[in-house]
Amino acid sequence: MRIWQTTLRSTQFWLALALVIVYMAGLSIDVMEVDAAQYASISMEMLQSGNWLQVQHRGADYLDKPPLLFWLSALSFAAFGLNNWAYKLPSVLAALLGVWSVYRFARLYYPEAAARRAAFILAASLGLILISNDVRTDTLLLGFSACAVWQLAEYVARGHWSHWLLGFGAVGLAMLAKGPIGLVAPAFAVGGHLLLRGQWRQLLRWEWLAGLLVVAVVLAPMCWGLWQQFDLHPEKWVNGRQEVSGLRFFFWEQSFGRITGENVWKNDASVFFFLHVYLWAFWPWSLLLPWALVRVGGAMWMRRRSVEGAPWPEYYSLAGFVLTFIALSLSRYKLPHYIFITMPWASVLVAAALERGVGVLPRWLLGIGAVAGLLLSWVIVLWVFPTASPVVWLPLGLGTLAWLWAFRRLVRTMAAESLTMLGVGGAVLLGFVLNVHFYPRLLPYQYSRRAVEVARSAGMSADALYFFRMNHHSLDFYNGHILPRRDDPADLLALAAQRRSPIGIFTTPDGRAVLEQAGASIEETIELKHFHVAMLHARFLNPATRPESLQTLYFLKVSPPDTRQ
Repeated sequence: MRIWQTTLRSTQFWLALALVIVYMAGLSIDVMEVDAAQYASISMEMLQSGNWLQVQHRGADYLDKPPLLFWLSALSFAAFGLNNWAYKLPSVLAALLGVWSVYRFARLYYPEAAARRAAFILAASLGLILISNDVRTDTLLLGFSACAVWQLAEYVARGHWSHWLLGFGAVGLAMLAKGPIGLVAPAFAVGGHLLLRGQWRQLLRWEWLAGLLVVAVVLAPMCWGLWQQFDLHPEKWVNGRQEVSGLRFFFWEQSFGRITGENVWKNDASVFFFLHVYLWAFWPWSLLLPWALVRVGGAMWMRRRSVEGAPWPEYYSLAGFVLTFIALSLSRYKLPHYIFITMPWASVLVAAALERGVGVLPRWLLGIGAVAGLLLSWVIVLWVFPTASPVVWLPLGLGTLAWLWAFRRLVRTMAAESLTMLGVGGAVLLGFVLNVHFYPRLLPYQYSRRAVEVARSAGMSADALYFFRMNHHSLDFYNGHILPRRDDPADLLALAAQRRSPIGIFTTPDGRAVLEQAGASIEETIELKHFHVAMLHARFLNPATRPESLQTLYFLKVSPPDTRQ
């Protein structure tokens, strides 16, 4: 027994290390269009302009996401330089904060082994691995909202003021990451727990209102910037409108306006949209989640009616998951990463269900999910982006054999711990393939880095480059300087004449034709192939049809009129 425990703990250590390596590997991958590249460009612009409270995007007023991601990324750029890993580092640290918060929260109510399982389940979820690479504000939201619930649960259990302060401070940071959902989601978790425990009087404690003052202090710099940038200037045009209040947008329209329809962003996705998102976002645990909800929900109901009267230890995870899931499903504008804030509580629910025992069903539900991930890994290295590299083949081949051997050996007798480790092992292999092989092979199809190299080879400085009738945020970022966009060919020709030196222009085939008709003196033309890598589809993934999926763009070196030969 002691030997088995030692082996298990050793396995957990190496799997945890492997997960860290997977996350670290994602740091060096190029940023992806659109969101991650846009946020990187805004962060770079903030650092270069020194304007930290009034967010600008390509020189124009920006009113969409709160500034925390831009602040942290700009500070990281200032410390480590303008590069991929400096941009992604704050988000990876936020993801790790979320994992640690889940562990510490679960440790309040469950055995040590169950708490470790909850942390492993979250860390090995495909969605968290992806948004630590393809950076979104939701990574920060997940980390700080999970931290807020952990600290406030500590405060409810122990009454220490340090937990109260840290909890509401984390709520403020979660709101700075993505808006009022950073307050609503923790309120669902804490309020739901107190109500289901029959402790509704605790909801009336003055400390909750006092905590909002802590949140207000955290939000104060952002609010001051919004007031100065928008509320004092109703004449500004913002998102096609005038008389826009930045404060009202942040506190109401950005979040609640998506339910009422006031927000300009609408895609009217189905109320069931997030159900199929969870199939891949919470992989390899997604098939286990419905089983866990039924098992934990049923146990809570039976405990509620038990003669002993001992309530279920915690309702934070159930309320935090279910109520937030429903609220987000009612929004009229949905994107897959919006639901990632619920993954910490889904992880706790699955860990709690496994703590109550493992039968045949969860074994095979996890097995199906993990095998599907392994098959996807092999499809990637054999077909999508074939490789003969031993750096990819050796870890994947040995890891697959080890996983299949362990599953076959343990499937009839496995306990919750072994089941979890098998799921983590499958996630590590797919995460390894994605961050070490797939994305490094995919991102070169995004033209921006090569475009900057082409421009430098043509002798163009960063401030001599322009977009014509197009723009891409990632090119701004890799250029290290915002490329102005021009839509009138006369403007570009006038700029070239004013500079009295060649300028570089990135444009489409139609844009090139317009410039030629306008009489531009084009010294050099270089064709660039581009694919919107965040919008994967079957024709691109198929190597035989991939060339047909690529868009043609051009770099043009245009001489000023007085240098024509």
